Amino acid sequence: MAIKSKYTPEMVAAIEEAARVHGALSFEICNDLAATPLFDNADISARGIAAKARTLNLPYDVKVRTTKTGERVIRKDEIVVKIEDALGVKGLASLAKAEKPALRKLLQALTEDA
Repeated sequence: MAIKSKYTPEMVAAIEEAARVHGALSFEICNDLAATPLFDNADISARGIAAKARTLNLPYDVKVRTTKTGERVIRKDEIVVKIEDALGVKGLASLAKAEKPALRKLLQALTEDA
């Protein structure tokens, strides 16, 4: 038996129209949509609209997280991939359990010599 979606065709059309008008959806646009009676009466949040947009394969601009200094936040597993690339090896994923400052120092040492 098929699961009935809580999104009506009108809701889907509104999400698709917002994506078309703005070129891509963002959390702010989803927040505005969630405040409309169409979504508010159905108790659908901005996060729900964002998730639906992704399942509809609509363009979605993710807010880039930054540090206090304004740099892009980089995850430890991303640093490990860069370390693997610098060494030319694979299989170092368990390094992601190390502390981030140590991983940054290691990456810096590897890339300075190159």
